[in-house]
Amino acid sequence: MSKYKENVLDRFRLDGKTAVVTGGAGNIGRHSARAMAQAGANIAIVDLPACLERSKEVAADLSSAYGVKAVGYGCDLVDRNAVEQLFEQIEKDFGSVDVVHNNAGVGGALVPDIESWDSEHDMPHIDHFRQVLDINLVSIYIVAVTAARIMKREGHGGSIINTGSLAAHIVNMGTVFETMDDSSYGVAKAGVLYFTRHFASQVSRYGIRVNSISPGYCYSPGLHDGLPKDILDTYNNSQPAKRMMDVEELQGAILYLASDASSYCVGMDLLIDGGHVIW
Repeated sequence: MSKYKENVLDRFRLDGKTAVVTGGAGNIGRHSARAMAQAGANIAIVDLPACLERSKEVAADLSSAYGVKAVGYGCDLVDRNAVEQLFEQIEKDFGSVDVVHNNAGVGGALVPDIESWDSEHDMPHIDHFRQVLDINLVSIYIVAVTAARIMKREGHGGSIINTGSLAAHIVNMGTVFETMDDSSYGVAKAGVLYFTRHFASQVSRYGIRVNSISPGYCYSPGLHDGLPKDILDTYNNSQPAKRMMDVEELQGAILYLASDASSYCVGMDLLIDGGHVIW
């Protein structure tokens, strides 16, 4: 008898599992959590302590809409002790940790690396560079390792999905904002992709799969609304799809990697970029 569910659609279900989404109050995080809740998962929404009320609102919306258990949390994910306490609380509240979408992040600076002062963030450029690496890479490491230790102890395996970026694969077009972006964001996201492969090789023996998604230019109302038409045209026309991605177009990839449908997918990056890198 096959160990796989006969109906392939059933392999995408997450009934009875607990999914943790970091950056859960943001655009990608909210849609990731929604997809997994629709598949039956209970959801832990994690974002910064300052965003706790928003995290709670997202959780309440998921619980009401899909009848799952959902709780909002606030945590500084660069603080290892705080992350360990967070996951201990999630395990206590839900009973297990099965899926983690390791998604929290922040943008880089629209200032060239050659400039010593980051005028956008009003600090020495090196300080912001370190800050971006802490939030976009070090936090990914802390969350993944903490979650994997719990999954190993619980003995049931699990799935960890790290959010990379198109910027890990290419150098973003600096001409969009008439200045070269600094390298911090792309460096951090490239590190996420390497860490994904390396860590996947360490924990696969415990039934823990580690993979990543790399979104291309994803439309975000707060970021893109109000930009001049020529800048939006540059975003929309820089890939064969001739448009930016809608955030909903990430949900299928996230659900695939979270579920048993991707049971033989280990250390892989799913690049979802409208064909950007083929040009």
